[in-house]
Amino acid sequence: MIGTFNINDAYMDMLATLPNEDKLDLISRLVNSMKKAVSKTKEPADQFSGFSNDWGGDMTTEEYSDMLRNKNIDNYRTIEAW
Repeated sequence: MIGTFNINDAYMDMLATLPNEDKLDLISRLVNSMKKAVSKTKEPADQFSGFSNDWGGDMTTEEYSDMLRNKNIDNYRTIEAW
């Protein structure tokens, strides 16, 4: 058609003259730019916050995990190798 211009065809005509190494470099750059464009879903700040009322009352997850780590630290047992 007269008067129509397809930008993709123009790019392909220009890129056809490049060596294969340069084409591969452009492919990887395009893929990386597309990966950056995909937005990731945001995770909640505290993924276990829904469990705070089940076990720890009003404690945050960090406070509850610290309590579990430090509780009964004197009561340990020695495990011998087999």
